[in-house]
Amino acid sequence: MNRISIVIVRSALLVLAGLGTTYAQGSPPPITLLQHVTIVDAKGQRVAEDVSVLVEDHRIAKIAASITAPAGATVIDAGGRVLAPGVVAAQGQTRARVSAGAGAIEKGAPADLLLIDGDPPEDLSTLADANVVLIMKDGAIEKNTLTTSDPAGGEQKPIPSTDLRDPQRLLTGAELVADDFPGSWPMFGTNMRMKIGGYLKADVVYDIDGTLDKTQFLMSTIPLEGTPEHADSGYFYMFARETRFNIDVRRVTPGAVPLRMFIEGDFWSAGNQFRLRHAYIVAGNFLVGQTWTTLSFVESLAFTIDFGAGDALFGGRTTQIRYQRGAGDHWKLAVAVENLDFPGIENPYGLAGKPSPQLPLFAVRADYRWKTGLLLLGSSVAQLRWDGGADGPTAKALQADVVVAGRQYVGTNNYVTWNVSYGEGSGENVMAFAGSHANAVLSSDGTLETMPAFAVVLGGMHKWNATLSSNLSYAYGWLRPPDSRDPLALKRGGIGHVNVIWRPATQFSTGVEYMWGTQRATNDTKGSARRIQGMVKFDF
Repeated sequence: MNRISIVIVRSALLVLAGLGTTYAQGSPPPITLLQHVTIVDAKGQRVAEDVSVLVEDHRIAKIAASITAPAGATVIDAGGRVLAPGVVAAQGQTRARVSAGAGAIEKGAPADLLLIDGDPPEDLSTLADANVVLIMKDGAIEKNTLTTSDPAGGEQKPIPSTDLRDPQRLLTGAELVADDFPGSWPMFGTNMRMKIGGYLKADVVYDIDGTLDKTQFLMSTIPLEGTPEHADSGYFYMFARETRFNIDVRRVTPGAVPLRMFIEGDFWSAGNQFRLRHAYIVAGNFLVGQTWTTLSFVESLAFTIDFGAGDALFGGRTTQIRYQRGAGDHWKLAVAVENLDFPGIENPYGLAGKPSPQLPLFAVRADYRWKTGLLLLGSSVAQLRWDGGADGPTAKALQADVVVAGRQYVGTNNYVTWNVSYGEGSGENVMAFAGSHANAVLSSDGTLETMPAFAVVLGGMHKWNATLSSNLSYAYGWLRPPDSRDPLALKRGGIGHVNVIWRPATQFSTGVEYMWGTQRATNDTKGSARRIQGMVKFDF
């Protein structure tokens, strides 16, 4: 038999052997993540320490300082043990003999691996069976005496950034260490890494009913019947002011406190001037600076083209000091003190003084995550205070609220979202009412009358195929004002969005969205409006 025939026969035997493996035909190959391993070569020489190794599709898929576990992966904490290339050979009926392989542990290499307890011998072929705590053959675990997380029960499916209205994740502590930080590069001469990101987004709007804001569709900007603006016609408008840039710098060094600096801005201001969105520092589990408030659950929003998508979302951005850390495999807890940017006190009688709180806002939050979703719970309290000085009244009131939100994936092509909030004296924390003095009214006798506020945002997504998806969102906000409030101020309203998004590449997307909404003022005057918006977006 010539050499060509031998090669053909050998290839055929390998194919038949592959068909005879323990994996059921059509079932996905196992995925295993080995964390905190020390890699050695076939001679026992150390190559890398405290790294993670991802095994997927029978081969080593990735080696990095930290790797986020894919959905369904079996996660094993090696605790610093040695990972070596190896093969397994049957010997007798009761035990197996292990020996070193000649290959190296590198990306793309076959996943024939040994995890060793204790210092390896100089010659791995002399390794004793008792020192081997894990044997992996062709990507399948044949022996394991270490703790393993259940792939069916716990590892959370990460939310793809393309599913989020704001993809930036606020990471602290262990989450920051575990993040892959893709697209970053080393800052030479330092122990830090850096990344520049953001997106360019161009929008085109056709407004049907003359909504007052050309760039975002808000309840408060819907023209009310009987006002001069209600007679306005629709219009056409284009802009690119949502475009944003960010700089992310991190230091994640073994044995050192993880550090991060994040700055982001856009051009959402008069004259398209640069506007600061986020500017914060992370040190371990602490965060200091400006970012989303602790109760801004942006994960609970469906993706919309309209910038004002979170019209009834509870939260916003403010300067704060936050402590945030994981608690077990599923929980994450946070406590914070925050600046109260919108005291929100209406003064219809023109009494002397100004809003002037003497205490910060206090917030607590708990996130519970499972394989296909998350539940977000939070509450905050703050002081509302009117300082009348020498000529006016001094009054105080309590602001308190609670928020429940979440996201649930249904299969691989759908998700639903929800965000529900209720508060007393906290209407300004609902984006639809922000800036409208929606927390309290200063009465004629100098007391503060707080207003109850309720808001809900419901959403969902369906993926038609690999590149085409649709999102649906409806936001409703309600305020119970006293009779002394401005008669044309927003009392309640609702906004709906439905869109089609085409994403032929990870960095590029385009789509079109239809919006409709209504608002009702304090004096029960109502208004309605409709809008169509398209966009082109490039992420980097």
